[in-house]
Amino acid sequence: MINDLRSYMNVLREQGELNLLESPVDLNRELGSILASVEKKGMPAVHFTNLKEREGEVVGGLLSSHRKIALALGCKTKEISNVLMKAYENPIKPVKVKTADFHKNIKTGKEASLMELPIPIHAPEDGGPFITAGACISRDPETGRQNVSFQRMHIKSDNRSGIMINEWRHLREMMKKAWAKGEGLPIAIAVGVDPAVLIGAGFRYDGDEMEIASAIRQTPIEVVKCQTSDILVPAHAEYVIEGQILPDLLEKEGPLAEFTGHYGKLWDSPVFELEAICHRDKPIWQTMNGGSFEHINLGNVLPREPLLENYTRYVSKNVVDVHIPPYGGGFLALIQMKKTNPGEPKNVAMAAMTSHVNIKNVIVVDEDTDIYNASEVWWAVTNRVNPREDVFVVPNSQGHELDPCSDPVGVQNKTGIDATSKAHMSDLKKVVYPDYDLTQLAFS
Repeated sequence: MINDLRSYMNVLREQGELNLLESPVDLNRELGSILASVEKKGMPAVHFTNLKEREGEVVGGLLSSHRKIALALGCKTKEISNVLMKAYENPIKPVKVKTADFHKNIKTGKEASLMELPIPIHAPEDGGPFITAGACISRDPETGRQNVSFQRMHIKSDNRSGIMINEWRHLREMMKKAWAKGEGLPIAIAVGVDPAVLIGAGFRYDGDEMEIASAIRQTPIEVVKCQTSDILVPAHAEYVIEGQILPDLLEKEGPLAEFTGHYGKLWDSPVFELEAICHRDKPIWQTMNGGSFEHINLGNVLPREPLLENYTRYVSKNVVDVHIPPYGGGFLALIQMKKTNPGEPKNVAMAAMTSHVNIKNVIVVDEDTDIYNASEVWWAVTNRVNPREDVFVVPNSQGHELDPCSDPVGVQNKTGIDATSKAHMSDLKKVVYPDYDLTQLAFS
């Protein structure tokens, strides 16, 4: 059973999805380059145990593919969206416990240092080391409701970092409430957690996202009180970093490789001040490359595929499967359906565009096209699309501000493509070879 980072790593290792790397590796851009290279080649995640000039271990690429995500959820690849939607609709409250393994190692005040943590500088032009795979946990200063989210944190010194918070985040709402009182906002960053916590953190949910994580596991996640605040954090985390967002203070932060595949600009961002660092014995730091498939999966794919499925199936019960491929940066949606009406694919494509502002391009294909195989999708686009009849544009739609094709407030044009077979193609049969079990053969 998966209940923390280590148990998940064991599952990956047993399934050939995690490699151990004992060669010395530099945290300054070398580790990030290794993770990028193995992701491009579809190789397993990497556990780094020999860091140059720094104590500790690092693991990355754990949720970079749907194969690994399915292992994290204990389901088949095609069941991922259903599992997540069921969890979203049936939350389970976490359970509070009194102790945690990370209580064995606690540093506070000047003893604690962010610069001593094994935090990589990932991409060649990143502005410095960033915490990228931490679950940021906060508590509403008025209602007491907790929130779990992803926030990049640019390490500036031993006790300070920048923290970028988008305008639409619940965390920003909480921060503004604290600032209105002239106070800072306590937060905690849990690093190295059960992947269910990271996946839950990607959802926009009006309750505590730890409830979604618990529902994914179908059992309450254990949480424990922080040392310096009343925030409840995952009891099985590898590291817990505690502190506060300082009141009414902004500093330049960035750049970082973004999910769009570009480097983000320098931002005037709030400032986090460290108060405590807690960790397990021989802790493992979890990281992910900015702009990686893992980054896109957690931020754009997993929280949005369930809604995409709901929206499109509301329009047509003939939708078979949906996918937001990470190579599309979260801006591309693929819909597989059993078409019964020639106008059906266009309606489904428009429904997909309304499921989330990020979705800009939609391709609808038949059941015989594997939406998890890009070569099959583009075969359908090439062989089954008449641009004049099968491509349509929705002008001046709301999109994402970071999309290079949008204007400064995110207005853009969206495109739908009907790549299903047409009536005049009915006598053309697609070539499909049966799958062969190659393990039966003795290759040399």
